[in-house]
This record gives sequence, C-alpha cells and structure tokens, in this order.
Amino acid sequence: MPEVRLVAEDEVSAAQAAALAVLLDLEARWENLRAARSGTPQVPSATPDLQAMQRAYAAFRAQLRTYQTRFSPMHATELLLNTPARLAKWCRQVRDLHRRAGHPAHARCPAYVLEKAYRWADQLTGKRGTERVSRGTPPESAEALIRDLEAVAAWCDALSQVS
Repeated sequence: MPEVRLVAEDEVSAAQAAALAVLLDLEARWENLRAARSGTPQVPSATPDLQAMQRAYAAFRAQLRTYQTRFSPMHATELLLNTPARLAKWCRQVRDLHRRAGHPAHARCPAYVLEKAYRWADQLTGKRGTERVSRGTPPESAEALIRDLEAVAAWCDALSQVS
C-alpha cells in the first residue's frame, strides 16, 4: 500500500503547489461523486448524475495530464485514507500545500478536498463507533480550508489515541 505523500513542501514552487491544489480538488470532486453514487445502490442512477460524474472525471484527467507534463514528481492518485494516521497525514499535507500555494483572496475555495476528508472521517467513525468530526460552515477562503483540515487531522490524532 503506497505511503500517503503528496510532495514535500521544499520540493514545490508556489506555482506547482497552486496547480496541485487545483488537481487535488478536481480529483476529490470526482471521488466524492463516485462515492455518493456507490453509497446508495438502491437508488437507480439518473442520467444527469452519471453525466456529472463523467464531466468531473474528464476535468480531473485533463488537469492531471497538464500537471504531469509540467511538474515533477508526478501526482499519485487513489491514496487510501482508511486509518486515522493516514487521514491526518493527508490533511496536513493538503493544508501545507495550500499554505505554499498562497491563494489570492478572490480565489474560489477548494471545498471538495475538505468534503473528501469528511467522507473518509465518516468512514472511520462508522468502523469505530465514535462521534463524527465536527463540521463548521463550508469554507469560503483558503484560510478557512486550512483551519478545517487541521481540525480533521486533530480529530484523527484523538481517534488514534483512543484505539
């Protein structure tokens, strides 16, 4: 199983961090749509839902190709975040990446990565019978996203200590 590792902070420029942040959000959007569909097998998929998933995947793959041709190291997709330690590490890496990217104040907040973190945290909750990680309002800025990712990481740390 691959180690949870995006890129080391000292390995990337602010431009690469910004491109990777966009890529991660597109990847998370597609994964979240796919997970939502697989989580409700009794409900037949509507054509608009499938088309939305296809568009999200196409946008992710296009951005992945662009990123892979421009930057090194290459981005590894589909990392398992199925333990508190792995999820905490991923949240902190994404947090650090967004700090490095230095998003302008007017930039759209990449909320899909936070939704992905919450989705994995919910899976951990279900497996361990613990309380869900608390959620605030959806983040409207990179600073709020960074704060919320750190809160998920701290929740994972506490969950690891209980186990």
